[in-house]
Amino acid sequence: MKYRVAYSYLLSCCLLLTTILTHSAPLPDRYTDNPSIGYFGRMSKILFDANVTDTTIATDMIIRKVFGMMDMKSEIKIYEDRNALIHDLSENRVDAVFTNTIDHFALDHLINSDYIYTLIYGSSAHQKAYLLTRKKDRIKNLVDLRGKKISIPNGHDLGRLFLDVELRKQGLPGLDNYFSSIKQTIDTNTAVVDLFFGKSDCALVSDVAFELAAELNKQIPQDLKVLIASDYMIPQIIAINKNVPHSIFKKVDEFLVKAHENPRIKHLLSLFRAKKFVKLEQNQLIESRSLLDEHEVLLKQAGTTK
Repeated sequence: MKYRVAYSYLLSCCLLLTTILTHSAPLPDRYTDNPSIGYFGRMSKILFDANVTDTTIATDMIIRKVFGMMDMKSEIKIYEDRNALIHDLSENRVDAVFTNTIDHFALDHLINSDYIYTLIYGSSAHQKAYLLTRKKDRIKNLVDLRGKKISIPNGHDLGRLFLDVELRKQGLPGLDNYFSSIKQTIDTNTAVVDLFFGKSDCALVSDVAFELAAELNKQIPQDLKVLIASDYMIPQIIAINKNVPHSIFKKVDEFLVKAHENPRIKHLLSLFRAKKFVKLEQNQLIESRSLLDEHEVLLKQAGTTK
């Protein structure tokens, strides 16, 4: 009995010492050597609703402007490969990241989950994925689309995940093997237009993009319909490296959510139809996480990893 008590006491002391050492560990050198420089990493095709060239310029200008409001300079790196971004984040070469939600889940162990943000398009931070078809084609379900052509905006990964899940749930092949061709468009408007003019048989877009297209062309909602729709989900996330100094978290929290009050930033956001940045709570990612978990289960059942 005494041995167990002594052992428990020793184990508790070791755990306490480990905790103290972990939290008192020095920050990476560059956080103290160059505290006024922030390193921002983002995935290249993060803003799929607008032309990639326009959004690249606008996004980088917004980042520099926000860092400038915090009296900091910024270095921006654009990533094609998620693993490269995760590696640099783990090595503290990146202070903040801008990714889609799927990529976010792959790196969420490296960020501070109390400080995550997104962009608002329209009236909400959440979006739905819509699979559109032409009314005259009388497509009733996913089975009717076998071997057809689909248009998908480049970077619409959460939408692709949703459609892949819906196909597999019905015992059909995954998205990549179900359609005769998959056209990756430069933005969502192009995907809608392709469908409208008969260049594809269906289009996978966001609800925000479809509603905007319908406002610009009243014939679009007359000719196109929503075949299936996802739950509301968060498409993109801005997150902060958990190792940055606490003062940085405070600065970001103070400046990012009111950045849209700056006329220049407000204009730049409008270039890709965004209104402002908002802070998120973890429970706002439940739907996206559930979709990803469901997809992994379906892949295991099919005996594949893709």
